[in-house]
Amino acid sequence: MVTSEELEQFLAADDRTRKQLLKDLFPRIESAEEVRTIAPALRDPSPRMAARVTSLLAKFGLEEELEKQLVGLKPGKVQLLRGQFQRIVGADSD
Repeated sequence: MVTSEELEQFLAADDRTRKQLLKDLFPRIESAEEVRTIAPALRDPSPRMAARVTSLLAKFGLEEELEKQLVGLKPGKVQLLRGQFQRIVGADSD
């Protein structure tokens, strides 16, 4: 379980610190609400950050939230993240 203070600290952090915080929080995220809180980090320029957030969105089946965060991103990045989301969701349903 992730505390609200940890989520606030994550959202307020700069790039390098944010990456480290997500790495620490990633295995402890247990609810869709926690994932919705960090979903804006999908827009981070770091491919690793976007991939981790996308995988969390897929794990919790939050396709609506994914689409909301993809608005305004470059078409190539949108295609990659949608593909990753679909692969994870497809693998989970097997």
